[in-house]
Amino acid sequence: MIEKILLVVLVLTTLIYYIVLIDIILSWLSLFWLNLRINFFKSILDPIYDRIKNIIPTTIWPFELAPIILIFALFLVQWLINAYDSSIYSNYRQLIPF
Repeated sequence: MIEKILLVVLVLTTLIYYIVLIDIILSWLSLFWLNLRINFFKSILDPIYDRIKNIIPTTIWPFELAPIILIFALFLVQWLINAYDSSIYSNYRQLIPF
């Protein structure tokens, strides 16, 4: 039972990781006057970013550090699951090969 829950957590952390990467790339396009922020991504990420911003001040003048902190936290969760049981992580890598 716990293995299935941890596998779902791994899949969700990977999904959020890719959503954050896409959001970062789309935010860079605003430098070229293209505002392509997707509302679906915004509805997922803004509550997470707001929680991070409440704990840690994340703005250094032109840079927003909340996505970097979130990516670090996602990698930490994946690392902890791998440390708990590496067979779950290897099964996950067979399930999602990228």
